[in-house]
Amino acid sequence: MAGEWGMRVKRNGVTEIDPFTNMGRIIGRVSTNGANGSVTDDGLLSGAVEWQITIINVPPSSGFAAPSVSVSGNVLTWTYQTAGTWIPCIITYWVR
Repeated sequence: MAGEWGMRVKRNGVTEIDPFTNMGRIIGRVSTNGANGSVTDDGLLSGAVEWQITIINVPPSSGFAAPSVSVSGNVLTWTYQTAGTWIPCIITYWVR
């Protein structure tokens, strides 16, 4: 069971890590509006940053593109590729 949940146990049997140890804290959500952009948030400096992109209203064609996301310091940046149709997305970001 412990392997299924990714748990580690110390030698004396006390749980060191459980499934909830790495839960993050959501610090923001931003709409891309289908354009390149960035957001500055000092909360990005408080831990390991992760994000999730939610695509809004996927067009019927397969030629759509979601943005690439990067973080540098307290700035989260999203950039669309030059090819394809840029579609609006919501980027939810958090720190662990």
